[in-house]
Amino acid sequence: MMPLLVFRERVKNFYQRYDIYITPAVKFLFAFIAFRTINNEIGYDARLQALPVVLLLSLLSAFTPSAIMVLLAALLSTLHVYSISPILSIIIVLILLILYFLFARYTPRFGYVMLAVPILYFLKIPYMIPILLGLISTPVAIIPTSCGVIIYFLFQIIKSAVTMQVNITAEEIMQLYKYVIDSLIKNRMMIMTMVVFALILMVTYFVRKMKFDYAFEISIVAGALTSILGFLVSDLIMDNSNQILSMILGTIVSAVIVYGIHFFKLTLDYSGVEHAQFEDDVYYYYVKAVPKITVTTPQVNVKHINVKTADRGSKGTVRRQELDMEEDYDEDDDITVDKSQDYK
Repeated sequence: MMPLLVFRERVKNFYQRYDIYITPAVKFLFAFIAFRTINNEIGYDARLQALPVVLLLSLLSAFTPSAIMVLLAALLSTLHVYSISPILSIIIVLILLILYFLFARYTPRFGYVMLAVPILYFLKIPYMIPILLGLISTPVAIIPTSCGVIIYFLFQIIKSAVTMQVNITAEEIMQLYKYVIDSLIKNRMMIMTMVVFALILMVTYFVRKMKFDYAFEISIVAGALTSILGFLVSDLIMDNSNQILSMILGTIVSAVIVYGIHFFKLTLDYSGVEHAQFEDDVYYYYVKAVPKITVTTPQVNVKHINVKTADRGSKGTVRRQELDMEEDYDEDDDITVDKSQDYK
């Protein structure tokens, strides 16, 4: 355990020292992955898939707020759809604008969540988002999480809608719009996913807020169990039993990743819990204090020894000793001579 704590302190010290460089780099990497994912899923315009375009958008996202990244992702998605179906791009713009204004109005700090949910869906670990938000945020994070789920399923609907041949007649245009809206609103799997994600986030949040020991760690386990039970029931209702094993494995991996994040963010020493009581003019307080585990990284001091200098110093010491002996001998001779003269 101690080597892990020392490693954690070194990572935290490194991040605090180079925060001004690490944060933009992480934002750049996240934006690059997000834009590449959009290109892989609905990349109908080859010009927008060019690496310089993706790098430019990622660089812009690295030094701007998360809301700008969301707008750029929405713009990139719309342009891809527009290149193959201008009619379909109009309804895509309307849906994305509704989601964006709903998100920006209540949770402007969670822009990354809307993009992280589709990305983690493609990595088969979307369950990490509600567990993590329940651990570090409040129930209001349900809004961006639900928006991220809608965006993921919207991508799937777009991929099937663009294959429909639509002429310029008003009737066929309305049929296309009706298909997209019905596929989105009546998507039972999407609705069940939003409900289960909200339930995971709420369970993790309320268990984390409880006052017993190891509440944070237990909340992660509670969120993972809620995810497994919730999606197990959902898959059985939707007759989608072929995804049960991948769902269980994905939930376990998500819980392990969230615990790793929690380990680097906060580690408590429950063996040193202290209880305090005090009062003021209005209240009487009962306080439970749990110390954080902090370790000091070992300092390695290396002493460089110059061999030549050391040899020269030792030779100089021997030479000084020889000179001292000669001086002592001369003084004795002088004394002997003086005594013989006195005798005469």
